[in-house]
Amino acid sequence: MKLHKKNKRGFTLIELLVVIAIIAILAALGMPAILAQLKKAKIAKAQGICTSFEIAVNNFESEYNYLPYSGSAPTADAELRSDSDIMTVLAGVEDEINSKQIKFFELGEPKGSNESSYKDGMHVEAGSAKLYDPWGEPYYITIDYDYDGEVERPYGGTDSIRKKAICWSHGPDVNESNRKDNDNPSNFD
Repeated sequence: MKLHKKNKRGFTLIELLVVIAIIAILAALGMPAILAQLKKAKIAKAQGICTSFEIAVNNFESEYNYLPYSGSAPTADAELRSDSDIMTVLAGVEDEINSKQIKFFELGEPKGSNESSYKDGMHVEAGSAKLYDPWGEPYYITIDYDYDGEVERPYGGTDSIRKKAICWSHGPDVNESNRKDNDNPSNFD
C-alpha cells in the first residue's frame, strides 16, 4: 500500500497582502458614509431630547399651573442653558419650585469622566442637574415667561415661535458664527 502525501498548500504572503489591501480599500470607501450616518443619528437623538424638554416643560406647567424657573419667577421670556438650575427643577432634584419633586425630565448619565468631558446625557448630583448634547455642550433653551404664547426665534430670526418652550443645540460643528446651519437640532422648524 502506497501512502500519498497530500499537498497542503496555504495562502502565499502576496495573496494575503492583496486580500488585506482590498479590505482596506473597501473600508476607506465606506467610512465617509458610515460617519455621515453616525452624524445624522446624533442629530436625530438631540432633536428628540429637545422635544422631550418641551414636553417636560408642558407637563410641569400642567402639574403646577406655572412654568418651571430657577431663582425668582421671571416675567419676561428668558434664554437659558441646560447646565443651569432649570434642569435641577425639571429633574425633580429641587424641592421649592418643584415641591412634589416630580421627575419631569430624565436622561441617562453622560459619557465622559468629568464635567469638562461630559457628552450626551444628564449629570445629576446632590442639588444639581445638567444636560449635555452629543457634542459635549449644553443645550440652549427659551421659555415663554411672559405667557404671550410665543418666544423669540433664536439666531436673529424675524418671526416668533408659537411654543411655551424651545430647545436647540449648535450641533456637530458647535460654530457660533454660522448658527443657521441645517444640522442644528431643535424642537422647532
